[in-house]
Amino acid sequence: MEGIQVADIREEGFHPAVCFEKWKVAVFNSASVWEEENLSYLQKHNLSDEVFVLLEGECTLILSGEEVPRKLYAVRLEKGKVYNVPKGMWHSHVLGKKTKVIVVENSDTVPENSPKVPLPCPVRLAEMEYREK
Repeated sequence: MEGIQVADIREEGFHPAVCFEKWKVAVFNSASVWEEENLSYLQKHNLSDEVFVLLEGECTLILSGEEVPRKLYAVRLEKGKVYNVPKGMWHSHVLGKKTKVIVVENSDTVPENSPKVPLPCPVRLAEMEYREK
């Protein structure tokens, strides 16, 4: 289409769709790395909040509010709601099959300012503490 940019991203994983000045919109599609049994790390973004909007499927945020993550809790995303993970908060996500999530963050969010740490314990969704936020 002339005048607008259209992105139709269907490949597995995280794919930036639009970057403009200070922000980036990405599509997060199901991939084996984010299945419950394969999840291995938490990350935090030092310079950006990260916004998640579930379009289809199932996504559970795995979170820790601690400086050194030891205890985890979960938030199950509801379709169409906007979830903001504040900068500096440890998080990860479990994606179900055929899941699509929109992610919005600063355009300069890169591995160099988004450290990762190994999970402090295995993620077992059936046994986790769930919170609304």
